[in-house]
Amino acid sequence: MRKLPKWDRDLFPFPRFDLKTGLVFLFMGIAIFGARADSYSQHTKITLNLTGATIAEVIDHIESKTEFRFVYKMTEVDTDRKVSVKVVREKMIRVLDLLFAGTDTEYRILNRQVILKKARTTNNIPKNTASADQETILIDGKVTDENGIPLTGASIVEKGTSNGVITDFEGSYVINVASKDAVLVFSYLGYISQEIQVGDRTTINVSLKTAVEKLDHVVVTALGIKRAEKALTYSAQSVGGEELSRIKDPSPINSLSGKVAGLNINRSSSGAGGSVKVVLRGNSSTRNNQPLYVIDGIPILNVNVGQPNDPFGSLIGGARDTGDAISLLNPDDIESINVLKGASASALYGSQGANGVIIINTRRGKEGEAKVIISSNITTENVFNLPDFQTEYEATASTAQTTWGGRATVEDHVKGFFQTGLTAINSVSLSSGNKKAQTYLSYSNTSTKGTLPTNNLNRHNLNVRETAGFFDDRLSLDASITVSKQTINNRPIAGFWFSPLTGLYLMPRGKNDFDELRENFEVFDPTRNLFVENWPIDEDIEQNPYWVLHRQPSIDRNQRFVGALALTGKINDWLSLQSRISYDRLYSSFEKRIHAGRQTTLGHVNGRYIEEHLGNTQVYGDVIASIDTDINEDLDFTVNIGSSITKSTIGELTYFDSQATGGGLKLANWFTLANFNSTIGIGKDVGQRKELQSLFGSIQAGYKGMLYADITARNDWSSTLDRSYFYPSFGLSAILSELLDMPEDISFSKIRISYGEVGNDVPSFLTNPINLYRRGGGSITPLIGTLEDTTLRPEKQRSFEIGTEWKFFEAKLGLALTYYRTNTIDQFFQIPAPSSNPQGYDFFAVNAGNIENKGIELSLEATLMSSEGFNWNTLFNYASNQSKVQLADVLGGKSFLTPPTGIVNYNYALVDGEAFGSIEGIKLTRNEDGKPIIERDDNGNIIGLTKDGEMTTVGNANPDWILGWNNAFSYGNFTLNFLIDARFGGDVMSLTQAMLDDFGVSQQTADARNAGGVTLDAVEQDGTPFTGTIPAEIYYRSVAGRSGATGEYVYDATNINFRELRLGYRFDLSQENFFKSLDLSLIGRNLFFIYKKAPFDPNVSFSTAEGSQGVESFSSPITRSIGMNIRITL
Repeated sequence: MRKLPKWDRDLFPFPRFDLKTGLVFLFMGIAIFGARADSYSQHTKITLNLTGATIAEVIDHIESKTEFRFVYKMTEVDTDRKVSVKVVREKMIRVLDLLFAGTDTEYRILNRQVILKKARTTNNIPKNTASADQETILIDGKVTDENGIPLTGASIVEKGTSNGVITDFEGSYVINVASKDAVLVFSYLGYISQEIQVGDRTTINVSLKTAVEKLDHVVVTALGIKRAEKALTYSAQSVGGEELSRIKDPSPINSLSGKVAGLNINRSSSGAGGSVKVVLRGNSSTRNNQPLYVIDGIPILNVNVGQPNDPFGSLIGGARDTGDAISLLNPDDIESINVLKGASASALYGSQGANGVIIINTRRGKEGEAKVIISSNITTENVFNLPDFQTEYEATASTAQTTWGGRATVEDHVKGFFQTGLTAINSVSLSSGNKKAQTYLSYSNTSTKGTLPTNNLNRHNLNVRETAGFFDDRLSLDASITVSKQTINNRPIAGFWFSPLTGLYLMPRGKNDFDELRENFEVFDPTRNLFVENWPIDEDIEQNPYWVLHRQPSIDRNQRFVGALALTGKINDWLSLQSRISYDRLYSSFEKRIHAGRQTTLGHVNGRYIEEHLGNTQVYGDVIASIDTDINEDLDFTVNIGSSITKSTIGELTYFDSQATGGGLKLANWFTLANFNSTIGIGKDVGQRKELQSLFGSIQAGYKGMLYADITARNDWSSTLDRSYFYPSFGLSAILSELLDMPEDISFSKIRISYGEVGNDVPSFLTNPINLYRRGGGSITPLIGTLEDTTLRPEKQRSFEIGTEWKFFEAKLGLALTYYRTNTIDQFFQIPAPSSNPQGYDFFAVNAGNIENKGIELSLEATLMSSEGFNWNTLFNYASNQSKVQLADVLGGKSFLTPPTGIVNYNYALVDGEAFGSIEGIKLTRNEDGKPIIERDDNGNIIGLTKDGEMTTVGNANPDWILGWNNAFSYGNFTLNFLIDARFGGDVMSLTQAMLDDFGVSQQTADARNAGGVTLDAVEQDGTPFTGTIPAEIYYRSVAGRSGATGEYVYDATNINFRELRLGYRFDLSQENFFKSLDLSLIGRNLFFIYKKAPFDPNVSFSTAEGSQGVESFSSPITRSIGMNIRITL
């Protein structure tokens, strides 16, 4: 088979066709022969979004957009009546039902002609008919939807009478009722009715909830295709934008935690602006398990280049988080999020969607009066859940590295180190437009002062989106530009090197005055004529924290530009053509200045200067033809056929490093490239260059609105492989409530089943290996290549799922249940290459293994109370996942996801027969009864406990199941929301706790000393029972530490977190006011743990890299946020 040419030739082979590829084009033939010119009214779908429009204006709008023409007598139809109507791709008969329901107007459709006339009988709700001489009570109020938007034309009827009114344009009403015992019935088409007794009230405001079973709720699916939710054959879950903006997080994706079944979020320990690790339905890949993010139908580039993968740290600035693109979003720009979980849902995205897809729909301009929204979210942050430090024992001397001296009262200096943080997220948006063009413009600023001194973040977001229609909306345009700029000073880092927390936590107690070391963190060295670090310990992992903050400062900068353009042309009534293109550029820079000091492991004697520039670029384009037609009144189908191209350059790095050894600075503390002693630390590199070409197609067919079928197919050609790869998906769903006679209490029921396959290519430069220029060294041969006479295959995932959805009691109770199983085969692995291989490779790239995930997802939604103006809605999300790794013999039964360093006794590995993500560490050696074995020296003195010689599995990082419980209460103008987020099972390792015990600064080492030592049920070397105690210092110096028995520092990751709390009030303002609406709320985030065993937050990762899960290493402590949010509409 012909190999692809190398990248630098800038060529790409034209796709070759085989039988699989031919299936893609089969859709074209089906579409052409299936499209038939049936009656115009059956073919034409209408989209309207009008508020407070008269019937005459609605008729004019329909006639301008379609070929329908209305015929009626002015004397028989009330064309001045105002209505609000919002429909997406509905048939004309449905639109007429919405417009004239409850009126005395009847209609008839004759192909392109709509005839309106007055009915013989009327269903109008009469005006208030209470007699003038009867004593009545005047009631007024406002009727709104769940989001506070007024409902025009809502019905208010006194129960048991014909006394009723409808709301005006502002949703307001006034009605006279007979007595305080009267019950008012509030109703609106598509919403759940409410009954409220008047009582002693004279004002009754009501918020009506959407009746899901009455609406064909439309969701955005793969490739931006809009579909009725009930027609989906796979699992998808939607989250409204208010869920992200109600209690804002600087990284908005963090706000999804607990709100989607099967979605697991681990936050980075690097604070505000840090990256986020999101996993759907378990880990399935050795390289990347993050989902694809799609914004307004276009995939974005969200790579985590340079994430730390070694819990000890890095000499190049420490274990720092470079951030990600998705965390730069403005939460106020997000209108809704739809999560596609399985391969069937994401198959149309191909290899990009192998881990699921998160579709983000942003706000756009709307027709009507200009609307300005100002939002401000201000919170204070305070650290909590700090390690427990002892204050009862001191060090043996001021220069001692550890605190294993005598009893003394010592200061706990740790709490005073952290400051109160402050986060302000302010935004303003403008929405305006007419029938032809609409504009949305927003700006936001995020500013944080971290709890770590000197740490701060400043971010600017600017978003412009323009939508327009031309030629009677035959051609529509959607163009947007998004610009983000972020600067972070002294971003918190984890690990041992360059972290202020190592010195803060490990400083020997009692013999040194921490306040003195803070005020005088540097002292003048007259022999060198400069200031150097003032710290009693000469250790590269432990420096004065204030020296690290002020004399080893760093600046991280991120700039992102995204430009997108979409054109959609309506060729005829059943065929449309869409073309989209986007340019996505993320630029990051890092600068670190390491002043001259005593510690030369991290910096040269004259200091060190590091500057890096990292670029990631993606260009995306597609063309999609869509056919939407009805075969007859019972059968309709939609066909999409398209092609896309994605060209990306990832990890384009330019670096300047004066280095600690082999270079350095000529003059002390002069941080410029001109002061470098050597150019050995200067170079350029690129992580990946890739081009992906694709053909795809899909068919969705529906029968009588009760049976649906999906078929998709996609074929990809990747520049990283010398073969193409094809993957299909199939799905069926049946609306049981339409097919069968159900009890009245069952509002909706559905069953669905689907199967899908997705592929994934391999990293760049493997099919055609290239020479490298290693940082700090010269040109070398490729490090990795393929085995002789073998070619790499694409990774493939096969996914099966079956699910059901039910709604009861007028949609007051809803349930969605899904079972899934995925198998990911032909994983990409590296195996050591023998030194005798002729290519000189260090590693061979192979395909091997099978990672299986299977689990259950459950969502339970209920309206627990809806009466007397009080509403309580609750949502449970539950998900469990079990994984199993099967590795081929070529891998020896194990593969490491983090490179073994020998510095820290931690590995993250795939082990044959175990679940994905085995945590490896050193265990205490135990006898057959599981008892540890005492170790003694030649004189019979206890020197510790015997440890195993090799690392083995000590835990697994993944939870057994996760749970989210989201609640919303409303009473009048008050709202209350809270979220409880829980994780059950899984394990985490704390290297921080191991080090605290080793250095004698933890509370448990003091407890052991107070108890006279550590009592263990152990045995001697000969198997006889051990009696007595082990001195605390001997025990912990033997077991603890980064190179100790780290298996003893693995904790249950189970935790229950009170994640969010909000109490809000909406002020009712008249339309004559300058302020149209005002919402004020008190908010809290990460308030406290209801239950937790680990000494740190198990939901915070050392890093978002694949190999750094389930471990904590001097990570910044988590923070509790409390503040307020204000939202003003002008």
